Amino acid sequence: METVEVEESINTLEEENPENNITEVPPTLTEAEQISLLREKMSGLYRKAQYAAIAFFALSALLMTGFKLNESFFDANSRISFLMERLNEEQQKLLLPKLNVKADFVDEPHSRLSIRLDKPISTQNISVREEFTRNKLVITLLGESEDISDGVDIVSDSTIMDAVGVYRQGEDVVVEVYCNDSYSWAMDNAPGTLSFSFDDIKNTYANTAVVYVPYEDKNRLVMSEWQQALSRYAADNDLKLFLSYNMQESYTEQDVVEFANDIDADMLLGVSVYTDSGVTDESARIVCNSEYFIPDFGSTQLAIAAAEAVIEETRLSIDGFRECDDEDILVKTAKIPAAAIEIFQPVSDAVDIEEAYELNESIIEAVKATFAAAAEYIGGLRQ
Repeated sequence: METVEVEESINTLEEENPENNITEVPPTLTEAEQISLLREKMSGLYRKAQYAAIAFFALSALLMTGFKLNESFFDANSRISFLMERLNEEQQKLLLPKLNVKADFVDEPHSRLSIRLDKPISTQNISVREEFTRNKLVITLLGESEDISDGVDIVSDSTIMDAVGVYRQGEDVVVEVYCNDSYSWAMDNAPGTLSFSFDDIKNTYANTAVVYVPYEDKNRLVMSEWQQALSRYAADNDLKLFLSYNMQESYTEQDVVEFANDIDADMLLGVSVYTDSGVTDESARIVCNSEYFIPDFGSTQLAIAAAEAVIEETRLSIDGFRECDDEDILVKTAKIPAAAIEIFQPVSDAVDIEEAYELNESIIEAVKATFAAAAEYIGGLRQ
């Protein structure tokens, strides 16, 4: 009895809801209909692929345009990042212990330093730094620690050199030379002997120039391409350049101006950059000493050359000239033609990588242009 009632209930539901009838079988598609349906699906996929390709192309074009518009930023950022990595590596090297290398010293009056080596050293692995305010030459033989044994022969001239020291620092070998006075030097990397000859600066170069940058800001202009540009300019114009920011040991304005006075440099130029929250636009001001009279070419003429160079080589506006006071040690106490460039910039420009890079690069060009104009003027006077 119960079985009959259940069957009747199922029949009743199927009649009332034919769409739920599970026994109904959809008609079979013909081959032509299947091919047509497949083509429609393929056409839809193709359109989606086209849309995706167009979107990808548009995104790529947008990214490329953005890169091109900000190419200078990425370039400046990468260069500054590389510079900071190199400076960090140098600082890490300086923290390594110094292990003395035993050397056999011979004193000979040849006005030269000779380091006799068992094997040749590539010139690319020789770094020379002048701590010129201390009459000190630091020669670094990069990666040569294992190839230089104790007992190396060193020939020096005690009338030129007061002391010579040799030590290992990490993978490098460092030779520190303390001279009795300021000299020009020339390197000769001959097989078996690395030599440095010394001579009077005035006998070697047509002109000498000293550049001062505050020690706390000394990393501002040390980008390798700027250093190379200055080196090429100096070599092409028979100019000996002493750059304070190349020194690792601390220095002051007084140290630099005393050195410039001692060697009777042809010109002394200071560069300082000040960041001020009250400044809205970048500008420059030139400091000179018109009261200290030097015939023909003095502080005033150098200041004018610096102002013209700043106008030509930078985007800075000149905010006039300023007579030095007692706080301007570099210009006030100089007994040679001396001037200073003071640059003022807003905080926003100081923290902008691209702005900072462009400013520093233009400072290098202004320094070169200043010395070019001064050297031409001095050369005309000497003829």
